[in-house]
Amino acid sequence: MRARLNRLIEVLQTNFWFVPLIMLSLSGALAIALLAVDQRYDPGVSSNLGWAYSGGPEGARSLLSTIAGSMITAASVTFSLASVALSIASQQYGSRVLRNFMRDKITQILLGTFVSTFLYSVLVVRAIRGTSEAAGFVPAISITVGIVLSVFSLVLLVYFIHHVSASIQASHIVNVIAEDLEQAIPRLYPSQSGTPAPDSADDRFRQSSGTTLRSQKTGYLQSLDLDQLLDIASDLDTVIELLPAPGDHLVQDDPIARLWGASNPDEETTARITNAFLIGGERTPLQDIRYQFQQLTDVVIRALSPGINDPFTAVNGIDKIAGGVAVLSKRPRVSERRSDKDGTLRLLVSPPDLSCVLRETVSHIAVYASADHFVMASLRRVLDVAERNHQGAKEQQVILELREQLDRLQHRASAPHV
Repeated sequence: MRARLNRLIEVLQTNFWFVPLIMLSLSGALAIALLAVDQRYDPGVSSNLGWAYSGGPEGARSLLSTIAGSMITAASVTFSLASVALSIASQQYGSRVLRNFMRDKITQILLGTFVSTFLYSVLVVRAIRGTSEAAGFVPAISITVGIVLSVFSLVLLVYFIHHVSASIQASHIVNVIAEDLEQAIPRLYPSQSGTPAPDSADDRFRQSSGTTLRSQKTGYLQSLDLDQLLDIASDLDTVIELLPAPGDHLVQDDPIARLWGASNPDEETTARITNAFLIGGERTPLQDIRYQFQQLTDVVIRALSPGINDPFTAVNGIDKIAGGVAVLSKRPRVSERRSDKDGTLRLLVSPPDLSCVLRETVSHIAVYASADHFVMASLRRVLDVAERNHQGAKEQQVILELREQLDRLQHRASAPHV
């Protein structure tokens, strides 16, 4: 349940409509509440307030109509600027970074402010009655609040122009991805579910026959509901081995889990297990730490392409990768054996490790950067950071293999072509 809730929150955060819809609802409620206040008090009370609107019905209608029209125009300009920013970011840095623009709270709040002010003005203007100040009804407090909202919208528009120009800069994009990476590492899959089981945990379950469950559809494994799988394993008194990891691509009928020490599960149990695997059309950063590193890798590789040829942005991205590797390598390794609350081994998972991250970043970038000594030196610095904090012979072996790959690629690039 927690995995599905986190997925829902992720979807809502990366949509342009959610925050504006909430603000739209609040503006409607605000208009109704303030109109009720204006109708309750005598018009003379409002006129005695120095800060309240003091004009007649015709002037109030004209003012609110102008505000409403201006807000729709400003909203269209904002949407156009946001579209231009998305287009530039997609072409320069890859489509994966669009998620960072889609969840940008400044853009969402600005769009919400414009449409909210428009709705507020429409609701207030329809409450104005009459044509003369003596016989008509002019909601002075409501109109004054509309003026304040329009001024606030203007301030946000000026700030948004600055924000857009800053958000498409390479350094800003790289910093945003790096900040997301540092925040995601403490939530490493599967550290928040179950408790680590010791390596000496009973492995006799492997002596029994296992039942393999297969994927019901094709797509990327976005996240796993490990709490649900722990409950299922406890109910069946079995051990569930998860074969893919979040971020892996699955094809229909690919094996996704193996049940050890249990008879063939019924259809209901099989459905409960397969429903714990959230599969979608794209990768998400919920439990996939590799996704964050891949975003930085995409920025680096695009910066090294002949069409862009920006090695300084590439080095900037590699420096952020080095920072992420430093944070990741210093953390205790996440146990792949997870126990239930009674301390009984229930899950076997495949957590991401430092070796996997290094292969998918350093090894991938080196293929495109072999002719640039400046960039290759930055890649070696990433390996230096990993080597200072490596844990175990496996990670040390991967670091040595990557150093040999860098030397081999650089030698091949510098060799004279006949």
